[in-house]
Amino acid sequence: MDIYKVQSWGPAVGIGVTQSKHLHLAAIGKTNDAHNPYYVVNELVAAEIGRRLRLPVPPNCVVQNDDGMPFFASLNFNLTGDSLPPIIPERFRDTFTECCADVIVFDAYICNGDRHTRNLSADYSPPARYNLFDHSHALLGSGNAGIQRLETLKENLGIGGHCLTAMVTDDRHFDRILKRVEGLEEYFIRDVVESSEEYGLKPEERKRFLEFLLQRQHMVRTLLSGQKSIFTGVTQWSLL
Repeated sequence: MDIYKVQSWGPAVGIGVTQSKHLHLAAIGKTNDAHNPYYVVNELVAAEIGRRLRLPVPPNCVVQNDDGMPFFASLNFNLTGDSLPPIIPERFRDTFTECCADVIVFDAYICNGDRHTRNLSADYSPPARYNLFDHSHALLGSGNAGIQRLETLKENLGIGGHCLTAMVTDDRHFDRILKRVEGLEEYFIRDVVESSEEYGLKPEERKRFLEFLLQRQHMVRTLLSGQKSIFTGVTQWSLL
């Protein structure tokens, strides 16, 4: 389990015998703007899916500022306050070998073409852990393309120049996470999309967004198989 940053410690709750205290946790917030109307939806849906897949996406929620504007808020896992260093892909592979495939499949499902070495963090000291964050450019994307972006990527792996494609050394590592994606319950996907509608989706967008996610969960395996050449670390294929 990850440890998250406490902004300040408040007084004791004063109820019961467990010595509970009020805590003010630190979080990172992001909202929509006129040119990027899907940031909150993208972050919220990606985070819900990632955590359902048991990937290390920080806990999150939606909060409002004084003007009622929604912000996607992700708990801050950066305990030092210093800028997070970019990962070194080879070191990440050596420590989190099978997880390279986990990240790639997740990003393929959410059409995240923006996974670079600075939105994937790693702590190599025992117990080693890593975090996935910053999914505002996934799914409906930046700008106003929205559903049109998903239509364009329907037959595409959609992961761009992913920082971990060359780090996969065995295609069997894909199997665990592919089964999790393929096994996502329809009610879960439906509920996640429908609950995000109030943060920037029109009814027709919600309908088509849901259809896309339900179809794509059964396409990722085939899309990976069609792009074997980008996984230069795999010398022999046995699964895909």
